[in-house]
Amino acid sequence: MNTAALSSVLFKNGQACGACFEIKCADNPQWCKLGQPSLIVTATDHCPPNPSLPNDNGGWCNVPREHFDVAKPVFSQLAEYEAGIIPIQYRRSHMTFQSFPI
Repeated sequence: MNTAALSSVLFKNGQACGACFEIKCADNPQWCKLGQPSLIVTATDHCPPNPSLPNDNGGWCNVPREHFDVAKPVFSQLAEYEAGIIPIQYRRSHMTFQSFPI
């Protein structure tokens, strides 16, 4: 169940398919779960861009955004679902944390 669709920037034409990422809610005490838990997700799909919408209002998967599209049960492990889009940190095993909203 801990799967994610990745924006084009992260999915890299399928090269990231099957990759595991650790993600956690960051810098949002109003919505992040206490203790800012992290979880591992597996990249299983591409989150297609929607150029008809702005990058910060519905076009979350548009280039050049980094974005993880996760199911409600996964999102709810990180933050309150009502938050909608939240800032996260993520990393692959060989990367340091990167920050951006999901």
